Amino acid sequence: MTRREIAFSCPTCHQEACSNGEEEAVCPHCNGRTRLELSPALRSGGPVDRCPACGSERLYVQRDFNQRAGLAVVVLGAVAAPFTHYLSLLGAAVLDALLYLWLPEITVCYRCAAHFRGYPRNPAHLPFDLHIAEQYGKRVE
Repeated sequence: MTRREIAFSCPTCHQEACSNGEEEAVCPHCNGRTRLELSPALRSGGPVDRCPACGSERLYVQRDFNQRAGLAVVVLGAVAAPFTHYLSLLGAAVLDALLYLWLPEITVCYRCAAHFRGYPRNPAHLPFDLHIAEQYGKRVE
């Protein structure tokens, strides 16, 4: 079973703080304590139904992969394309497809960008929607 983790922005120093599903988390950067409002579903290890850091019910799912690293793979494939008879683009596409199949899904909060790892997927949460993100004034990276 995957270890459960809730990663969120510390309200005191705005660095990443984590909880393993406990109702109180201590920031490793400033030692600030944050109380998380865990729903009954989260307490029992069920799917995420709302964000315990900000209370939002607007959540989405994505693969647990660093987006900058994914962009780097695509850029390297494109830069090498003229020298590899464009086979590097095919290699980047195959690598992307394998990572998509292999990596687990995480749930992310639209409002505060908290990440939930190790929780079962909630079927009500769909992939990222730019329109919803814009309602929260989030910049897309």
